[in-house]
Amino acid sequence: MRLWIIRHGETKGNQAGLLRGKGSANDEITDTGHAQAQAMADQVSGGEPRPRAVYASRYRRAQQTARPLAERLGVPVTVLPGIHEVDCGDWAGEPYSALRQHPDRLELGGGELGFRGGETFREIAARFAADVNGLPDEDAALVSHGGIIRIALAELLGLDAREVWQSGDFMLKNTEWVVLERNGQSWHLL
Repeated sequence: MRLWIIRHGETKGNQAGLLRGKGSANDEITDTGHAQAQAMADQVSGGEPRPRAVYASRYRRAQQTARPLAERLGVPVTVLPGIHEVDCGDWAGEPYSALRQHPDRLELGGGELGFRGGETFREIAARFAADVNGLPDEDAALVSHGGIIRIALAELLGLDAREVWQSGDFMLKNTEWVVLERNGQSWHLL
């Protein structure tokens, strides 16, 4: 099974460079985001192998981004409950740059990373991995969110989330994607 993990199209929050968190469930993609979604759909659906199913988070922007791809493939967009945006708690409304400037604020004690007043990295990774590992064994695309994708990829690939976060690995731009392959119960980056 191959899985295209795609970040949603541009939103006004992305333009402003602000962390929005769980209050952003109804945020829509911009005109640029719609154009990005169309271009992504052209590329992902244009060759073989290609997805046979399309999944999205319960947040509007992910579903809007997934829709053009689903239409090209002739399949519905299926919403997964655990792949939505991180609950960034006290970080909501802060600029993305604060995550780089104050990484120590992600330390919750006892070696735990997370967002004070929100979710831990462990909780975030667990809900994403539960949904992904429960998918049928068919090539699929999944549209989610930047922060959760980074944390979840560390989990799925058996990497240290702290190292991934600090290194800047898997920082996808809007509508960028990575492709994973599942062999048995393990995932590999293609």
